[in-house]
Amino acid sequence: MAYQTINGIMLEYPDDPCLVFNPCKFTLTGNLARTRVYVSHGGQSYNATYQTPTGGTLDLREFMQSFFDGLNMGKDLEQINDFKVSELGKNVSLTIFALSSVGATLAQFNISVFCVWGGTAVGENYETYLSPDHRRLRWFKSFPFTVGIYTETARSIVYSDGGANIRTIALSGKGVYNILIDEAGSTDKVILSDAVSPYTERYVIDIDEEHTEGVYLRWVDRHGFWHYWLFKEGDPNRQAESRFGMWNRNDYSKHHHTYGWQQDAGRRQSYTRTDVLPLCAPLVDQETFDMLQDVTTSPCVDMFLGYDSHDEPTWTAVTVEAGQYTKDVKKPEQDFLLNVILPEIPTQTL
Repeated sequence: MAYQTINGIMLEYPDDPCLVFNPCKFTLTGNLARTRVYVSHGGQSYNATYQTPTGGTLDLREFMQSFFDGLNMGKDLEQINDFKVSELGKNVSLTIFALSSVGATLAQFNISVFCVWGGTAVGENYETYLSPDHRRLRWFKSFPFTVGIYTETARSIVYSDGGANIRTIALSGKGVYNILIDEAGSTDKVILSDAVSPYTERYVIDIDEEHTEGVYLRWVDRHGFWHYWLFKEGDPNRQAESRFGMWNRNDYSKHHHTYGWQQDAGRRQSYTRTDVLPLCAPLVDQETFDMLQDVTTSPCVDMFLGYDSHDEPTWTAVTVEAGQYTKDVKKPEQDFLLNVILPEIPTQTL
């Protein structure tokens, strides 16, 4: 937590980064009666006044989450050159007034908090998650691939194959960045590390050139980073549904006293088809299993369709079927299984 003290009133607020699906707590202590809060980002702003006699704790996560409303996840990755600033991280400005019982300003705090679209599990530390031990990834070389980096300062990242440098990428300041991985040297891995001492490795990316067929998914994990994996495809389960149907026509011209109704039914029929695709990541290790489990709770999962005429990757949104995903902690490797629901197919309407 970070702290500021003005006129004997102390404000405690989140350190960067602030994950907006965890509590975003702002605590004031001192001799005050009310607190007024202004929160803004990119022309969008909110304000609220709270009764806080002798101070109190405010949870502003709903304000922070609102700045990510309407986010187009696909656009977050389009038109990448070497890197792109991710929309999954935003710098939010706050002005917090500590007020007396008659509304006089006792202290004014002007702060900014860098917010990340994500949340941590109980007992989990975001900085630990970002450590090199947790950031070993696999690049299926036949498919598009990016990695996300969070940095609190401007820095240069060296993109290398463990020996020769491929290129250096300059990140301009605090933010979440998507770095395009599209080249490799003569080894079987790519390494991203800081360009200056202590040369901390940010990523070790294993290159997989063997697997070239399957269903390739991307998703946003619960820490605000994109992930990718190539799954083996099983036999799809197709379910057809019918809507509307037949009904009695009130057409008196078709009534005959001897034979009754000659045409007694009309039809308005619509069929749709839903395909459920079983997928498997065979024999993955424990760490990879944990990473893949995030696809089952991600609100943004896309399936790769191929490249268009301009050699740009195309994707379609899919849904992961809800279910139980159990990791056997006694097995060093195990299969990861899931079902993906493809977009509904309108087949016929009569």
